[in-house]
Amino acid sequence: MKFLNLDRVLCLSAHPDDTEYGMLGSMMKFDETTFDVLVLSNGGDFDDTTGESRQKECMGIWDRVQFNVSGRFFGKKYVKDISEDEWVNLIEQEYNVSDYDCILSLPAQDSHFEHRMVNHIAYALVRGTKCGIVTYRTPSTLEEWIPNFHVQVKEHIDEKVNILRCNFVSQKDKLYFQEDMILDFHTNYLCSKVGAGYVESFRVERVYG
Repeated sequence: MKFLNLDRVLCLSAHPDDTEYGMLGSMMKFDETTFDVLVLSNGGDFDDTTGESRQKECMGIWDRVQFNVSGRFFGKKYVKDISEDEWVNLIEQEYNVSDYDCILSLPAQDSHFEHRMVNHIAYALVRGTKCGIVTYRTPSTLEEWIPNFHVQVKEHIDEKVNILRCNFVSQKDKLYFQEDMILDFHTNYLCSKVGAGYVESFRVERVYG
């Protein structure tokens, strides 16, 4: 199956684990879509886990998941160290956005300012192209962000929980990496009401068919 019938997508992540926490189940489910993950930093400021070890944790997941997922790091310590326009220039030097059907980005409605920066960067990258924009939910996404596309990941939820808990060793003691919290993240009342079970949530901002 393909994610939204797309062949190739670029997933932007502010920090290691953003994309994996938000949509690892979808990457496993839609194995006919190629997911290229681009992580802009080694982590957040005032976080003692920030560093190259988190890169290795992330790369371990990419290696473990199916052949349709690959990723790279830009090697910057923090997203905030570079202005948004500089980020756009750096990414455009390395990637031809027109090669992608869509960019998967963090939402503008997010409590983390570096996530909001990534959203602004994504919109700048797709200017003048037919590359679409889809935003994905993370633990810091605000209630103001309203998803309009849910992916049922019931068949992958146990594996996803295990991968997140076992690979992101530096994060395992954080509240949102506890097993019950990960499961809660994937619970949506309306989806449960219709029997969809565990889901990952997205908002289709624009996609070209």
